[in-house]
Order: sequence, then structure tokens, then C-alpha cells
Amino acid sequence: MEFLMKRTTYFVLSAVSMICGVLLYPLFRGPDLLIWKVIPRPDFWETLKIPLDWSEGILLVLIGSGSDCLWLLSGIFLLRGLWFYKQKIQTIYIIIFYIIAAVYNAGQFFGIVPGVFCVIDLLTMSSVALAEGIIYHTFIKRRIAYEEIF
Repeated sequence: MEFLMKRTTYFVLSAVSMICGVLLYPLFRGPDLLIWKVIPRPDFWETLKIPLDWSEGILLVLIGSGSDCLWLLSGIFLLRGLWFYKQKIQTIYIIIFYIIAAVYNAGQFFGIVPGVFCVIDLLTMSSVALAEGIIYHTFIKRRIAYEEIF
């Protein structure tokens, strides 16, 4: 039962991270997003926006790169939940997932992928992935190993 609860926690964390990453757009980002070139922008878009000056400092990083980081974190949580006790498989899929995310982001630099390339996106995504990995290996993996012994 505890196994199911831990896996469920990862799935919930994945969903929450995804939702928070999506919510950054209507709450903080401007109306000039690439998506509005593909689909029409809803009339209520500007009414949702929280008026903050995020043109500099930490808010710029949080709002500008936060969604990418949260989406990456959501994928990592999902992969951790899917292969909770199969750590080698889990690690391989997470590395592949991160490489795909980094290549996609870097593809914006070369014009292969639509969007605006930002080195800060890659740095913050790497930082979030590294922090999650450290937390996982420091706290979760040790506990799983301990539970397998007993």
C-alpha cells in the first residue's frame, strides 16, 4: 500500500508541476506568445494577467524560464512514478527526456524549432533537473533501499 502511495505522490507532483507551468502563461506572460500565431487568442487573456514588472531580476527568470523548468520537472516526476522501483530504467528514461528537452530548447537557437532561444532556460532547466536528482538520491533512493532491506 505504501508503494502505491509513493507512486501516486509522484503522479500528483507531475500534474501539479504541469498545471503550474501552464498557469504561468495566462497569469504573467504577454499577448505576444507564439501560440497565438497558430490559434486565436481568447478575449479573456488580458483579464487573467497579474500586473507585475518582471522586466528584470529574479522575476524575469521565474516567469521567463519557470514554465520550461516546471514542464521538465513534471516529466521527471512522471517518469519517476512510472518506474518507481526500477531505478536503472528510470534513470535512463530521465536522461533521455532531459536530452530531448535540452535539444529542443537548443533547436530554437538554430531556427529548427519555433520559439526564442534563451541560455537562461537551459541553465535553469539543468539546475532544476540537478536539484531534483540530488533530492531524489539523498532522500528517496536511500529510503527505498532501506525498505528493500527490511
